[in-house]
Amino acid sequence: MIAPLEVTSKLLALPRKVWVQPAVFGSTPDCFIFLDGELYMERVKAPAIIDDLQIAGRLPPVECVYLSNLDGAARHIDFTCNAAYSFFLATDLLRWIEQALGSHERIFLCGLSLSGLSAAFTASQHPGTFSGILSQSPSAWWNDEWLASSLTECRTNPGRFWISVGNKEIQENISHPPSGLFQKSSQLDSVRRLARNLKECCTEVQLKEFSGGHDPACWANELPTALSWLLQSN
Repeated sequence: MIAPLEVTSKLLALPRKVWVQPAVFGSTPDCFIFLDGELYMERVKAPAIIDDLQIAGRLPPVECVYLSNLDGAARHIDFTCNAAYSFFLATDLLRWIEQALGSHERIFLCGLSLSGLSAAFTASQHPGTFSGILSQSPSAWWNDEWLASSLTECRTNPGRFWISVGNKEIQENISHPPSGLFQKSSQLDSVRRLARNLKECCTEVQLKEFSGGHDPACWANELPTALSWLLQSN
Protein backbone atom coordinates (compact mmCIF):
# COMPACT_ATOMS: atom_id res chain seq x y z
CA MET A 1 0.00 0.00 0.00
CA ILE A 2 1.37 3.41 -0.98
CA ALA A 3 1.32 6.07 1.75
CA PRO A 4 -1.62 8.49 1.46
CA LEU A 5 -1.51 10.95 -1.40
CA GLU A 6 -3.78 13.95 -1.90
CA VAL A 7 -6.37 14.92 -4.47
CA THR A 8 -7.58 18.50 -4.83
CA SER A 9 -10.53 19.76 -6.85
CA LYS A 10 -12.45 22.99 -7.24
CA LEU A 11 -15.55 20.86 -6.71
CA LEU A 12 -14.50 20.03 -3.14
CA ALA A 13 -14.08 22.35 -0.17
CA LEU A 14 -11.15 20.29 1.16
CA PRO A 15 -8.56 18.00 -0.44
CA ARG A 16 -9.02 14.25 -0.03
CA LYS A 17 -6.52 11.59 0.91
CA VAL A 18 -6.14 8.57 -1.35
CA TRP A 19 -4.29 5.33 -0.78
CA VAL A 20 -3.06 3.28 -3.74
CA GLN A 21 -2.77 -0.51 -3.70
CA PRO A 22 -0.67 -1.68 -6.67
CA ALA A 23 -1.37 -4.94 -8.43
CA VAL A 24 0.48 -7.87 -6.86
CA PHE A 25 1.87 -9.01 -10.21
CA GLY A 26 2.89 -6.60 -12.95
CA SER A 27 0.65 -4.09 -14.64
CA THR A 28 -3.10 -4.25 -15.06
CA PRO A 29 -5.79 -2.70 -17.24
CA ASP A 30 -8.27 -2.66 -14.34
CA CYS A 31 -8.68 -0.30 -11.40
CA PHE A 32 -11.15 -0.36 -8.50
CA ILE A 33 -12.02 2.91 -6.73
CA PHE A 34 -13.29 2.37 -3.19
CA LEU A 35 -15.29 5.21 -1.65
CA ASP A 36 -15.27 5.22 2.16
CA GLY A 37 -11.60 4.29 1.90
CA GLU A 38 -11.04 4.14 5.63
CA LEU A 39 -13.94 1.76 6.15
CA TYR A 40 -12.84 -0.53 3.34
CA MET A 41 -9.25 -0.59 4.58
CA GLU A 42 -9.78 -0.78 8.35
CA ARG A 43 -13.06 -2.67 8.83
CA VAL A 44 -13.66 -4.64 5.64
CA LYS A 45 -9.91 -5.38 5.31
CA ALA A 46 -10.24 -5.09 1.55
CA PRO A 47 -6.50 -4.65 0.77
CA ALA A 48 -5.57 -7.98 2.38
CA ILE A 49 -8.51 -9.76 0.75
CA ILE A 50 -7.62 -8.43 -2.70
CA ASP A 51 -3.91 -9.25 -2.35
CA ASP A 52 -4.73 -12.79 -1.22
CA LEU A 53 -7.12 -13.30 -4.13
CA GLN A 54 -4.46 -12.25 -6.63
CA ILE A 55 -1.80 -14.45 -5.04
CA ALA A 56 -4.17 -17.43 -5.11
CA GLY A 57 -5.02 -16.78 -8.76
CA ARG A 58 -8.69 -16.16 -7.97
CA LEU A 59 -8.49 -12.57 -9.19
CA PRO A 60 -6.44 -11.17 -12.08
CA PRO A 61 -4.02 -8.31 -11.38
CA VAL A 62 -5.93 -5.20 -10.29
CA GLU A 63 -5.00 -1.79 -8.98
CA CYS A 64 -7.05 -0.20 -6.19
CA VAL A 65 -7.58 3.37 -5.07
CA TYR A 66 -9.12 4.06 -1.65
CA LEU A 67 -10.65 7.53 -1.31
CA SER A 68 -10.98 9.14 2.11
CA ASN A 69 -14.42 9.96 3.49
CA LEU A 70 -12.97 12.76 5.72
CA ASP A 71 -15.42 12.22 8.60
CA GLY A 72 -19.01 11.40 9.49
CA ALA A 73 -20.37 14.84 8.69
CA ALA A 74 -18.70 14.89 5.27
CA ARG A 75 -20.13 11.44 4.48
CA HIS A 76 -23.66 12.75 4.99
CA ILE A 77 -22.97 15.58 2.53
CA ASP A 78 -20.86 13.87 -0.14
CA PHE A 79 -22.69 10.57 -0.38
CA THR A 80 -26.35 11.67 -0.37
CA CYS A 81 -26.77 11.93 -4.15
CA ASN A 82 -24.52 15.00 -4.28
CA ALA A 83 -24.18 16.00 -7.94
CA ALA A 84 -20.97 18.02 -7.41
CA TYR A 85 -19.26 15.16 -5.60
CA SER A 86 -20.33 12.66 -8.25
CA PHE A 87 -19.01 14.98 -10.95
CA PHE A 88 -15.70 15.07 -9.07
CA LEU A 89 -15.58 11.26 -9.09
CA ALA A 90 -16.32 11.07 -12.82
CA THR A 91 -13.91 13.83 -13.87
CA ASP A 92 -11.22 15.19 -11.55
CA LEU A 93 -10.58 11.93 -9.70
CA LEU A 94 -10.29 9.95 -12.93
CA ARG A 95 -7.86 12.53 -14.32
CA TRP A 96 -5.81 12.32 -11.13
CA ILE A 97 -5.67 8.52 -11.40
CA GLU A 98 -4.51 8.70 -15.01
CA GLN A 99 -1.82 11.27 -14.20
CA ALA A 100 -0.61 9.52 -11.04
CA LEU A 101 -0.99 5.86 -11.99
CA GLY A 102 -1.37 5.73 -15.77
CA SER A 103 -4.34 4.85 -17.92
CA HIS A 104 -6.66 1.89 -17.38
CA GLU A 105 -8.98 0.15 -19.80
CA ARG A 106 -11.64 -0.33 -17.12
CA ILE A 107 -12.39 1.50 -13.88
CA PHE A 108 -14.93 0.26 -11.33
CA LEU A 109 -16.57 2.35 -8.58
CA CYS A 110 -17.28 0.73 -5.21
CA GLY A 111 -19.10 1.84 -2.08
CA LEU A 112 -20.91 0.61 1.02
CA SER A 113 -23.86 1.97 2.97
CA LEU A 114 -24.07 5.71 2.16
CA SER A 115 -21.14 5.49 -0.26
CA GLY A 116 -22.94 2.59 -1.93
CA LEU A 117 -25.78 5.03 -2.57
CA SER A 118 -23.25 7.51 -3.96
CA ALA A 119 -21.75 4.90 -6.28
CA ALA A 120 -25.19 4.04 -7.66
CA PHE A 121 -26.11 7.71 -8.07
CA THR A 122 -22.82 8.48 -9.82
CA ALA A 123 -23.42 5.65 -12.28
CA SER A 124 -26.87 7.05 -13.07
CA GLN A 125 -25.49 10.55 -13.61
CA HIS A 126 -22.49 9.48 -15.70
CA PRO A 127 -23.53 6.39 -17.67
CA GLY A 128 -20.65 4.61 -19.38
CA THR A 129 -17.95 6.33 -17.32
CA PHE A 130 -17.39 3.29 -15.10
CA SER A 131 -17.23 -0.30 -16.33
CA GLY A 132 -19.03 -1.56 -13.26
CA ILE A 133 -20.43 -0.61 -9.87
CA LEU A 134 -20.19 -2.35 -6.50
CA SER A 135 -22.94 -1.10 -4.19
CA GLN A 136 -22.93 -2.97 -0.86
CA SER A 137 -25.95 -2.37 1.38
CA PRO A 138 -26.57 1.04 -0.19
CA SER A 139 -28.64 3.52 1.81
CA ALA A 140 -31.40 3.40 -0.80
CA TRP A 141 -33.89 4.62 1.84
CA TRP A 142 -32.40 8.14 1.65
CA ASN A 143 -34.89 10.94 1.00
CA ASP A 144 -37.89 8.61 0.70
CA GLU A 145 -36.05 6.42 -1.81
CA TRP A 146 -35.43 9.31 -4.17
CA LEU A 147 -32.77 7.52 -6.21
CA ALA A 148 -35.01 4.59 -7.14
CA SER A 149 -37.73 7.01 -8.22
CA SER A 150 -35.31 9.10 -10.28
CA LEU A 151 -34.18 6.10 -12.31
CA THR A 152 -37.43 5.94 -14.26
CA GLU A 153 -35.95 8.36 -16.80
CA CYS A 154 -32.27 7.41 -16.62
CA ARG A 155 -30.19 6.71 -19.70
CA THR A 156 -28.98 3.18 -20.38
CA ASN A 157 -25.82 2.35 -18.45
CA PRO A 158 -23.69 -0.27 -20.22
CA GLY A 159 -21.74 -1.26 -17.09
CA ARG A 160 -22.26 -4.21 -14.77
CA PHE A 161 -23.91 -3.53 -11.41
CA TRP A 162 -23.53 -5.63 -8.24
CA ILE A 163 -25.92 -4.53 -5.50
CA SER A 164 -26.31 -6.35 -2.19
CA VAL A 165 -28.21 -6.22 1.09
CA GLY A 166 -28.55 -8.37 4.20
CA ASN A 167 -31.73 -10.19 5.18
CA LYS A 168 -31.40 -8.70 8.68
CA GLU A 169 -31.22 -5.08 7.52
CA ILE A 170 -34.81 -4.44 8.53
CA GLN A 171 -34.67 -1.37 10.78
CA GLU A 172 -37.21 1.34 10.00
CA ASN A 173 -38.00 4.85 11.26
CA ILE A 174 -34.58 5.62 12.72
CA SER A 175 -32.23 8.61 12.61
CA HIS A 176 -28.53 8.45 11.79
CA PRO A 177 -25.92 10.67 13.46
CA PRO A 178 -24.22 13.04 13.09
CA SER A 179 -26.70 14.90 10.87
CA GLY A 180 -29.87 13.05 11.82
CA LEU A 181 -30.60 11.56 8.41
CA PHE A 182 -33.99 9.91 8.76
CA GLN A 183 -34.52 6.37 7.51
CA LYS A 184 -38.19 5.60 7.00
CA SER A 185 -38.02 2.31 5.09
CA SER A 186 -35.72 -0.63 5.76
CA GLN A 187 -32.45 -1.19 3.97
CA LEU A 188 -33.73 -4.54 2.73
CA ASP A 189 -36.95 -3.28 1.16
CA SER A 190 -35.45 -0.10 -0.30
CA VAL A 191 -32.51 -1.93 -1.88
CA ARG A 192 -34.89 -4.43 -3.50
CA ARG A 193 -36.83 -1.56 -5.05
CA LEU A 194 -33.64 0.19 -6.17
CA ALA A 195 -32.36 -3.01 -7.80
CA ARG A 196 -35.66 -3.50 -9.61
CA ASN A 197 -35.45 -0.01 -11.11
CA LEU A 198 -31.76 -0.39 -11.94
CA LYS A 199 -32.62 -3.39 -14.09
CA GLU A 200 -34.62 -1.06 -16.32
CA CYS A 201 -31.59 1.07 -17.22
CA CYS A 202 -28.47 -1.07 -16.73
CA THR A 203 -27.09 -3.75 -19.01
CA GLU A 204 -26.64 -6.31 -16.23
CA VAL A 205 -27.62 -6.12 -12.57
CA GLN A 206 -26.82 -8.75 -9.94
CA LEU A 207 -28.82 -8.46 -6.71
CA LYS A 208 -27.30 -10.43 -3.85
CA GLU A 209 -29.22 -10.90 -0.61
CA PHE A 210 -26.82 -12.25 1.98
CA SER A 211 -27.48 -13.69 5.42
CA GLY A 212 -26.63 -10.98 7.93
CA GLY A 213 -26.97 -7.33 8.81
CA HIS A 214 -25.30 -3.99 8.11
CA ASP A 215 -21.94 -5.49 8.92
CA PRO A 216 -18.38 -5.08 7.52
CA ALA A 217 -17.84 -8.82 7.99
CA CYS A 218 -20.71 -9.52 5.57
CA TRP A 219 -19.32 -7.06 3.02
CA ALA A 220 -15.90 -8.69 3.33
CA ASN A 221 -17.35 -12.16 2.80
CA GLU A 222 -19.01 -11.21 -0.47
CA LEU A 223 -16.12 -9.13 -1.81
CA PRO A 224 -14.29 -11.99 -3.63
CA THR A 225 -17.41 -13.08 -5.50
CA ALA A 226 -18.53 -9.53 -6.25
CA LEU A 227 -15.19 -8.35 -7.63
CA SER A 228 -14.77 -11.48 -9.74
CA TRP A 229 -18.25 -11.03 -11.19
CA LEU A 230 -17.61 -7.37 -12.04
CA LEU A 231 -14.41 -8.29 -13.89
CA GLN A 232 -16.16 -10.78 -16.15
CA SER A 233 -16.43 -9.64 -19.75
CA ASN A 234 -19.71 -7.96 -20.64
